[in-house]
Amino acid sequence: MDFNTSLSHSAQCLKQAIPLLVKYKIPVTPINYAIWYCYVLGSNLALNIELDNILAEHGTCPASSARYLFDKYLSDKDLALFHQISDNFQGTLESVQIDIDSTLASSQSFNSVLLQCKSDLSALDKNDISSFDNVLSYVDKLTEESVVMQQTAFSFQKKLQAAYSEITELKQALVSTQEAAVTDQLTGLLNRGKFDDDIVVHINQFISSNPISKTLVFLDIDHFKQFNDDFGHQKGDDVLKVVANKLSRHCLNKANAYRYGGEEFCILADFKSVSEALNFCQAIRQDIEKLSVKGKRTGKAIRNITASFGIAFYKQKQSLEDFISCADKALYLAKAHGRNRVEIAPAI
Repeated sequence: MDFNTSLSHSAQCLKQAIPLLVKYKIPVTPINYAIWYCYVLGSNLALNIELDNILAEHGTCPASSARYLFDKYLSDKDLALFHQISDNFQGTLESVQIDIDSTLASSQSFNSVLLQCKSDLSALDKNDISSFDNVLSYVDKLTEESVVMQQTAFSFQKKLQAAYSEITELKQALVSTQEAAVTDQLTGLLNRGKFDDDIVVHINQFISSNPISKTLVFLDIDHFKQFNDDFGHQKGDDVLKVVANKLSRHCLNKANAYRYGGEEFCILADFKSVSEALNFCQAIRQDIEKLSVKGKRTGKAIRNITASFGIAFYKQKQSLEDFISCADKALYLAKAHGRNRVEIAPAI
């Protein structure tokens, strides 16, 4: 693998590799990242072919297969790619520290010259005509020293600007990587992996004496398969995007919205009452039913978009599986009762 790549190129490869890891539900570990960096780079055709075959067979790349690919095609030095951005960041910091030390030394030297000139000027005989020449020599010396100091300060400013740009690029690359790891590529919502992590935290924050209800909402686009069958998968993807957009708007600063899988979405939120949760979901449902698929030629609505909602409220000592099952049952009720409606999980 070629390591002589620029920081910007490494960042671009990183941004391509991480979404693939997320897509195939592969942990972002140094070994997996090294494999997928090589895959994106396209530098080893045999690795790419073998990895494609593994994906076709398993739908992912199991840990045992990843270890096999790494041992066969890569080496320990490839793991360094995983740490490249952090190393560059550390190098930039050290460079700035050196520049600061150099500028401080120059500043101290200039201060010493100033103090010496001040002392010498004070000792001059004001009545001695030669003192005029001495004063002029001191002025020349101070002028030369001030020019050097200005050049040092200007150079330091340029280095700081370069460091700022590099650190900004590094930060953006890291932020993009973190976002890609938890974001669904199509809809921009949080992904299933992030949901699996967040729901554990969500129910662990439950306090029986607190009136706040830990809530899980499942919602499903009604008759979604027909959108794909009748209008094509591209139009189906467009439907997912516009519904996700509505979710994002309603959940902003209030709840977390996720793409659970396929046409199914979910929401994790805290509500003070059942009515507050119902009103929240009804508002989203009503906003979604205003959407429609429009004809390419006429621009007129040819099919409305609706969604069904199921709400579950976490109960003390309830298992995670039961909590998710309750929301799923509520969603099933919404579909069974005619769709485009909100149902609450029945008491067990």
